[in-house]
Amino acid sequence: MTAPTGPASGSGSVPGPSQWRDTGKGIVKGRVFILTQTEVPESTSVVGGTIYVYGFSARVLMDSGASHSFIASRFASCLNVFPDCMPYVLDVRTPTGGSMRTDSVYRGCEISMAGVPVYADLIVLPIHDFDVILGMDWLSAYRAYMDCYNKTVDFCLPDGTTI
Repeated sequence: MTAPTGPASGSGSVPGPSQWRDTGKGIVKGRVFILTQTEVPESTSVVGGTIYVYGFSARVLMDSGASHSFIASRFASCLNVFPDCMPYVLDVRTPTGGSMRTDSVYRGCEISMAGVPVYADLIVLPIHDFDVILGMDWLSAYRAYMDCYNKTVDFCLPDGTTI
């Protein structure tokens, strides 16, 4: 994992899903199918690579099985931005059948792909082998076409440009 370095590096102050408390918020269901490198089978519906989040190199997994997009709490703690609190609690189902709850999100994160800035809302989870998981919320918004055989992804920007 490529952890960014910077003024906030190692602060560890990002709120996350550990020690969940009852906030009185409604619970929304979500899912993520891959959390670690060992869960990525040889032939799968996911594509990985490197992107830049606010200029920091990040290991990304594009997972059509994930309902939402996520950012590793460790990676997020190194960014010079702060998360927002969602109006609901997201109960995320994991590949092992467990679940994690979170209400922290980084809204409108700047992501650079092929030198082109795009944006994503990234929900905080304690991911270890990836820095970012881009799920169906983001993949559908950018009309992603995933070629799982060749491990490539094409995106359509709002102006019609494909990257």
